[in-house]
Amino acid sequence: MAAWSVVKKSALVGGLRLDPEYYQPRYLADSARLDALDVRTIGSMGIVTDGIHASPDEVEEGGILYLSAKCVKDNHFVLGDAIHISHAQHQANPRTSLKSGDLLITTVGTIGNAAVVQSEILPANADRHLGIIRIAPKAPVDAYYVATFLNCEYGRFQSLREATGNVQLNLFIEKIRELRIPILDCAAKVSKQTQLAYAKHRESSQALQAAESLLLSALGLDHLALSTSRCYTRSLKDLFTEGRFDAEFFSPRSQAILKQLRKSGITLGDVAPLAERVFNPEQQKKDSIFQYIEIGTLTGHGEAEAVPLSVVDAPSRAQWVVKPGDIITSTVRPIRRLSALIRPDQDGCVCSSGFAVLNPEAGKIDIEPEVLLTYLRLPVVCAVLDLNTTASMYPAIPVDRLLKIPFVVPDATIRTKVVAHVRAALAARRDAARLIEHAKKAIETSIIAKAL
Repeated sequence: MAAWSVVKKSALVGGLRLDPEYYQPRYLADSARLDALDVRTIGSMGIVTDGIHASPDEVEEGGILYLSAKCVKDNHFVLGDAIHISHAQHQANPRTSLKSGDLLITTVGTIGNAAVVQSEILPANADRHLGIIRIAPKAPVDAYYVATFLNCEYGRFQSLREATGNVQLNLFIEKIRELRIPILDCAAKVSKQTQLAYAKHRESSQALQAAESLLLSALGLDHLALSTSRCYTRSLKDLFTEGRFDAEFFSPRSQAILKQLRKSGITLGDVAPLAERVFNPEQQKKDSIFQYIEIGTLTGHGEAEAVPLSVVDAPSRAQWVVKPGDIITSTVRPIRRLSALIRPDQDGCVCSSGFAVLNPEAGKIDIEPEVLLTYLRLPVVCAVLDLNTTASMYPAIPVDRLLKIPFVVPDATIRTKVVAHVRAALAARRDAARLIEHAKKAIETSIIAKAL
């Protein structure tokens, strides 16, 4: 349906914005509602800067968490695809070194996502595609309220409206400073609900950690002597038996883990064979929408966030249809622990060819999806997966090797406890999402009521 606005020349923003999108009816209506309220600009309430402009000095181990725009979502963080930078680069950039309570906002890609930095992800730094907002202690509202406002309708429209650029839109620092924040009666309640949502995310993380610790102990890997010796020898017979000649595979640490896991004689393929349900965009209606899961949408907490895409825009990597109870695991850089459980509401979603889709229900040996998920996310198991990757620049584990990875089936009592922890973790994340939606609704309802 056609939509247009008629704007007087005198109403143009300083003569600087002549693009029709800036004056679309929805933006004008939302802006008029804010005009009627007591508002403060972000710049008047705190300091606004951005992240490191230099290229990241990426390290594989022992580095500092480095947040990009892909990591910041609607009042939570997705860290599965985050990289780590060197301590030297982190120390050389104190301006961008993140602190608990910092408010981050995405300035490219999905512009306007906002979240508050929590102590459990520190130390951390940020790249140039994130705005860093530090609300002053004496400001009339806190970072949690501001974050939820920025994620609601009246914050989103401002972020999108003020973004500029041709090839790629950017929300620049000076525009972030000008974003208007209404001082509403519900501010304290919204802040409290938002903080409760972050507490739910922590509760979820703790439940997952409990599941992993329990499973690690059941596998006998919690007190396993893992030597880090750099010097060791192996016989030629061992090399031919394994069909491997790389030193890392035969390290005492790797061999100790493999020996423990191989005691069962069971492989991953025994408990969860591949589910190869091919997605064919050509068989879909051209005007239809599908839900797509790619590597970057994994939360890092055992779940995936699907994004809607038009069938005509389906990437070539959109390959596998998933069903509830499936476990998807990244075959690319498996050391990153990127596995997720497909929920009932994600039935029929499509995932990238960068995932292997495993179906525990079709296995020769019964195993709960939650247990399989926890197993694949154990750091020691991810290290075994990493040993089986090929290539150096873009290491990936071939599917045939993945299915041959050893698997240990814990006893029923342990599995029941692991399942309970994982389900509690997923339930806590759902509670967090509901709290955020209620908080945003409270802001939007309050603004509309005051504008009447």
